[in-house]
Amino acid sequence: MLCAVALFSCPEPQGNPQENPNPPPLLTASAYPALGRFGGERQMGNPSLPNSFNPYLASDGASLAVIYQMFQGLTAYDALAQRIQPALAESWQQDEAGTVLTVTLKKDLKWSDGHPLTAKDVVFTYTQVINNPLIPNNYRDFWAYQTRFPRVEALDDRRVRFTLAKPFAPLLYNLMAPILPAHLLADDVVPNAQGKIPFFYRWGLDARPQDVVVNGPWRLQLYRPGERVVLEKNPHFYLKDAQGQRLPYLDRMVLLDVQGSQAALLRFLQGELDTYLMNPADYDLLAEEQQKKDFTIYNLGPAPSSLFVMLNQSTAKDAQGNPLVDPVKSKWFRDLNFRKALAWSMDKSGMIESIYKGRATPQYVHLNQHNPFFHTGLSDYPYDLAQARELLQKSGFYWNAKDELFDAEGHRVRFELTTNAANVERDATCSLLRRQWRKLGIQVDYKPVTFSVLVQKMHDTYRWEAMMVGLASNSLEPHFSSSRWRLDGRMHLFNMGNATRFGARATQYAPWEQKMEQLYQQASETLDEGQRKALYWQAQELEYANLPYLYTVSEASLVAVSNRLGNIRPSIYGGSGLHQVNWNSPYHYLKFGEAGH
Repeated sequence: MLCAVALFSCPEPQGNPQENPNPPPLLTASAYPALGRFGGERQMGNPSLPNSFNPYLASDGASLAVIYQMFQGLTAYDALAQRIQPALAESWQQDEAGTVLTVTLKKDLKWSDGHPLTAKDVVFTYTQVINNPLIPNNYRDFWAYQTRFPRVEALDDRRVRFTLAKPFAPLLYNLMAPILPAHLLADDVVPNAQGKIPFFYRWGLDARPQDVVVNGPWRLQLYRPGERVVLEKNPHFYLKDAQGQRLPYLDRMVLLDVQGSQAALLRFLQGELDTYLMNPADYDLLAEEQQKKDFTIYNLGPAPSSLFVMLNQSTAKDAQGNPLVDPVKSKWFRDLNFRKALAWSMDKSGMIESIYKGRATPQYVHLNQHNPFFHTGLSDYPYDLAQARELLQKSGFYWNAKDELFDAEGHRVRFELTTNAANVERDATCSLLRRQWRKLGIQVDYKPVTFSVLVQKMHDTYRWEAMMVGLASNSLEPHFSSSRWRLDGRMHLFNMGNATRFGARATQYAPWEQKMEQLYQQASETLDEGQRKALYWQAQELEYANLPYLYTVSEASLVAVSNRLGNIRPSIYGGSGLHQVNWNSPYHYLKFGEAGH
């Protein structure tokens, strides 16, 4: 997904205030979560508002920032304890072979409309939504390394049995998939009389709040385009505090459309927002204001995301037999020396200093450095223009008298670079890369587009040449990156056009791509952590050697939060963006001041 779901060998402690370089003591059960007071609301800002409230159709960060507060799965990840914990599930049991898992739901679960949540909803979600070939979704891709989708069956109202073809190491992580209400959506997942799938229109931006039925701590109260989303507490949410009081503590969470980081910064300093996701350049300004404005800056370490340029290596053809990518250019893009030359000419140190004010770190593989399977034996390619030119010459490229680069057949090397518009950091990064690649004689034409157009190019038309993309990179489980490496995966973005859709017109795959898929297959079936680590290290070495993605840098994940909020525990393991603060939102409360915002 893009976002819209996270890096460093020595990260700062999670939730560690910036002014304190030493890690705080581990929190005890009595220290967290503290008993809170009921009432009031939080106000946060985001550069944009959701495009959908449907968890299986949304892929952008703005939508997921809201959806993840509204829906839960059988399991969840505790960012403080850094382990999987039950969510809608109460417990589970697995057989010795590792192929049968029986999940028991919590008692008396209800949807936000008061309807009972039962094993029927779990079976519906997995069999009729996730495994529905008419509803493309990333959650099905996570199961793709199994030879078949699990058999999911209800044993009674509270028990569900998953039967797998093979042992599956990331099983409990996969059970984080949001559960949907069968009593509302059962008829929406099959074609209607007009041949359309109603599910694709369910819970869009025109949905009435009362029709968006959820199981998480928050339900939709109001959506006002271009202004705000208001979430109110779900009165049927299962979680209770130590005194048996039903959570959340707060009455509402408000997400404002701030339409830019500078507007968000100003509103935070004026006290209108209680949380601000900082740009690295903001630190010098905000650090001195912490005591006066009564907030704390948390440095969570490098962001759990990856920002990279990919070159379209697809050789697939459309129905009329026309190549999706100009064959002259796809030949460059499939040339390893060409990709290496681009990598060796990326001045990441200059990027870090000029764009991120020194608060970023180079990235060079898909796993971030918070991930326990991150390869610590690799290092970034150096910035070396002379070496880059040598690599190009090895593949027959040459320069004319004007120092313009040509391939061996005499074609001028020129391609289009696109990304989503209105993103200051990406604009600056693309500008810097254009200047650096110009030193190699390459002309790069920069063409930013709207986010919706970018997604269409990636997942539908596949008609693009070079693209800068930011993807969430998981800090927990490598398998969440598995769709990038399946040849038929929705996120194998650099070489789309699999035979499942294109038949004889499909793209061609390099041997290393096939090996990468095999490594992820083996790692998913291996339950031994040591063996899994060895396999994921091999995968990172393979990626590092073949450069399908030209990674840039990971900026520091900095968040400023008002001190009037209680039970705030920002963590890189909460996810990306606002998830880093809101992963434990049911426990948030106002420590002082009026109950209203």
